[in-house]
Amino acid sequence: MDGFDRLYETARALGEETRFKIYRAICISDDPIPVSALADDFSLHPNAIRQHLARLEQAGLVVSRADRDGVGAGRPRRLYESSPHPLEFTHPPHSMRSLVAVLAEAVDALPSDHRTLVRFGRGWGRSWATRRKRELNGSSPRSRRGRAELLARELRDWGWRPTTTREGPRMHLSTGHCLFRDVIGADTNGRCCALEEGLLTGLVEALVNGHARVVRADGCRLRILI
Repeated sequence: MDGFDRLYETARALGEETRFKIYRAICISDDPIPVSALADDFSLHPNAIRQHLARLEQAGLVVSRADRDGVGAGRPRRLYESSPHPLEFTHPPHSMRSLVAVLAEAVDALPSDHRTLVRFGRGWGRSWATRRKRELNGSSPRSRRGRAELLARELRDWGWRPTTTREGPRMHLSTGHCLFRDVIGADTNGRCCALEEGLLTGLVEALVNGHARVVRADGCRLRILI
């Protein structure tokens, strides 16, 4: 499918009002969402929801996977989330392959020292978050829940797809996947993980004035404690 065909498929998929609202609900959800939840939200039969989802998935706007953690007999339910690939509405659409190739080469050329990469990412993240706070009128929520909601919203816009849980008085955010690995396709001797750790740390520190910290959870996945 060339750029114009993909633009056409995207326009067709999002041109129907209910389907667009379903797509929006999936994009703003903190977690992958099942058909049953969408059916309840839109007061539609699950089969009608599945038809809309099939159209969105065909257009490359959403992706699905089986819920292996679900309970009960029978086939596992499917969970839907927005595609990690960006929407392109330029005319004609431009491919990001060249940019991704340059990024991969640049990351591979960086020094392999973990501490240096974390420090670089952290500084850049703090600079970006400081500019972002000015756009938000410099306010920072006072409650843990408010901080969690702010961070979840900002990290979701970056593409981290955070999930939020509460454990006692604390709020926990976990990143859904490795941001750089998804763009480049593979890590380069731990450099991507170090950059991501630093970037996320800087963003968190500046957005909520140090009222949260980043810890490494499982592999490339990171956890924010609030």
